[in-house]
Amino acid sequence: MCVCDYSLSANSCNISSGTLGGFNSRVFPIKKKQLDMALDRLYEDYPGYKIPDKWKDFDTWSRRGYNFLQSRIFYFKDQPEEMYYMTFIDLSITPPDSKQVIIAVRAVCQSNGMWLLEEDFDERERERIEQRFDDEIISKLETYTRTKARREK
Repeated sequence: MCVCDYSLSANSCNISSGTLGGFNSRVFPIKKKQLDMALDRLYEDYPGYKIPDKWKDFDTWSRRGYNFLQSRIFYFKDQPEEMYYMTFIDLSITPPDSKQVIIAVRAVCQSNGMWLLEEDFDERERERIEQRFDDEIISKLETYTRTKARREK
């Protein structure tokens, strides 16, 4: 379990730089710009994935020093109510003509406001999170980009 850092907020986990692990990665054979456009469209078509006002205080990633990461947060209102902090890495810049973007859930915030890492969940919960991410987010991004993402550990 994460240790809370009460200097930031009573509901934010203290995840120091360098310790942010992740769930399985999804590799898209596209350039980052295509993924950005697909993510924008996803939020347009499914505004329910945006952070609701009642959960905005839990978005503490910039205050914790993670503002250098390219990331998005997805909110899920259906039970279990939770948010996923997802980051992506553009591999298409080296070499410049390649096309690969890797995305992964890095942490999950549940209704108690605590951000938990992959290691904080048992195997069954990890797979539930991975499956929800695939069903709710990855499948839509694949449709928008007309590609198939590859899941990697």
